[in-house]
Amino acid sequence: MSTVDYPMQTMPAATRRLGGFNVRIGEPFIISSREENPHEGTHSHPGLWKSSDTLFLNWNIDRDTIDPRIPDRPNGRLSRDGGRTWQRQTILVPPGGKIMTGPSEITSYWLSFEIPGSPGRYRMATWRSPDNGQSWGDMTWTELEYPGTRGVDYYDPPDAYKRYDTYIISGMMQERPSPPAYLEALFQKAGTRKRGSFFCQITADSTGTLYGLTYLTYGVRYVPGGENIKDERAFYEKLDWFRIPCFMHTSTDGGRTWKCAGVVAYDEKHRIEPGATDIFTEPSLAVYPDGEMVCVMRTGSNKPLYLVRSHNAGVTWSEPVKLPIRGVTPQLVPLAGGVLALATGRPDCTVHFSLDRGKTWPLSQTLFSTTGCVSDKYANSTSNIQLTRIDDHTLLYAHDAFRYDANGEDNWLKNAGYGRIIGRHIFVEKSLRAACISRLAGVCKPLMKLCESRGKGSAGTIPEAIALQRDKKKLTLDGRLDNPFWEGLKVYALRHEDAGKPPAPGLETTFRVAWADNALYIGIDCRENDMPNLNIGSSENGDQKIWEGDSLDLLIQTQTHAYYQIAISPTGAVVGMDRENGMNINWSPGAEVAMHRGKDFWSIELRLTVADPKAANFDPLRGIAGQKPTDETPWHFNLGRQRMRGRERTFHVLSKSEGGLFHELETFGKLTVK
Repeated sequence: MSTVDYPMQTMPAATRRLGGFNVRIGEPFIISSREENPHEGTHSHPGLWKSSDTLFLNWNIDRDTIDPRIPDRPNGRLSRDGGRTWQRQTILVPPGGKIMTGPSEITSYWLSFEIPGSPGRYRMATWRSPDNGQSWGDMTWTELEYPGTRGVDYYDPPDAYKRYDTYIISGMMQERPSPPAYLEALFQKAGTRKRGSFFCQITADSTGTLYGLTYLTYGVRYVPGGENIKDERAFYEKLDWFRIPCFMHTSTDGGRTWKCAGVVAYDEKHRIEPGATDIFTEPSLAVYPDGEMVCVMRTGSNKPLYLVRSHNAGVTWSEPVKLPIRGVTPQLVPLAGGVLALATGRPDCTVHFSLDRGKTWPLSQTLFSTTGCVSDKYANSTSNIQLTRIDDHTLLYAHDAFRYDANGEDNWLKNAGYGRIIGRHIFVEKSLRAACISRLAGVCKPLMKLCESRGKGSAGTIPEAIALQRDKKKLTLDGRLDNPFWEGLKVYALRHEDAGKPPAPGLETTFRVAWADNALYIGIDCRENDMPNLNIGSSENGDQKIWEGDSLDLLIQTQTHAYYQIAISPTGAVVGMDRENGMNINWSPGAEVAMHRGKDFWSIELRLTVADPKAANFDPLRGIAGQKPTDETPWHFNLGRQRMRGRERTFHVLSKSEGGLFHELETFGKLTVK
């Protein structure tokens, strides 16, 4: 690996500000080049993936000798130190998208073929490595379903298909392409040339559930309810040729079996624009621990991306929102501290950052700009980019770059004759100023100015709660909230997340706070007019499925820590998360919780013991580090209640930013002890 020391359309190393973070973009470096490795092909279209301990990078070889997706010899690099140094790969890596499916197992999924006689059901070519990519087994099949679709022999489609194929009607396609020779063996194994689609991205959440995203390619077509249409002509007559769905599949057994979760974007509310012929393709997904999903999709070259989101594990999705970002091959990668990175390609190689799960993108940076062919400059690129997460704060970005070669055998090889695979590290770290605010809160005078300048919450002003001193001997935690311990305390209410309006009658949520013997006590009363259908996501401590059902979310920022998240189910089960430097699910709040259910309510009593501020240095995975909150050194907090009934989700909050954010520190309520 060497740094780039030749003229190229790329930005130098730089540091940018992103809220309380510094984004450091490292110098570009060469991972491999055609000058040094002419036998390894054109060096275009990088593919970057990661095992538990190794980074792998592969690229396409010369398109004039073999289809660029299928190398016939090892043509990649691997790195075991986060991309700082690279070694030559010595084995042939199978094609397709790859994902960790076990402690040392990687699975690669490639093309799929319709199962003969079973429209909508497909077999996907699959390879598995048992040793982190050091060796690979023989190809096997993985079965999955794309409801409402029909596979197509792309090289000889049925007449009903040709009749409605816009490209044939317009004369854009005079004759069908011939199938490449390398696919013949696969056709024979599949028993058909009717091809299906493939996973363009596979994502895993913190529980190990896999999410495979697909858009339909190779002529595969979709009609809602099409699995019930037996007649081929009737199927194609119902097609909307200018719309292609994005599917999502899920697997909970290491990718052995997959279930179709549904369509991410297709129906009327998901149209890009009325009458538009653009289609959603190349979806990329980010999954958050609380269950929220964010999906970004391409619509074309140099056209806007669109974003949809789901709060119910992909059962339903929001209407698409046009982003102020253009490009292809979008790739989302969540990082520590709530930072979401988005890489895009074509027309340029760019990276973008969001602090609110994709609602806004305050930082965008072009890393490589394609300005046309210049003979003595690396100014071209396919701009098919790759982005992967090295650790909580580090990304690796890869793209190709070409210099014109007048001796190339065809136009492609002329433009891509001198090719290189370029890498760049991107570091996203909390700024010194933000770290001081987090760790010195309540100690230095600048912090008091920060607290005074906090923005407006959902009620128009920052709410304040006062915890009165109590005698802990007068309370036995039972969740009932009828003990004298709670008498005389002010009752605070949550508001609906939409415009701060009151909750519906019978769904009110109130809470009280108290302080006793260096511990914070919170009593929460959740009115519920549908107790028989109380939705329990999980009854086990530490199980993140708590967020899939009715639950409470408590966010706490102490003088020395910003911040903690504690989720509680109606059964009293607890999930803790330290969000100081990302989303550490190994942290435990050490909370005592008691719950009670009545005819039309459920209630929680919670005790949180506060450790010495320095305790986080000795036992950072347990307990809340801070000091007793006072007027001079307060805490800040937020409380939310989620209610799930089927696909319907309601959320009540103490405070919410004008932009609709529950986790916005500047809008947290103030907590003091009197």
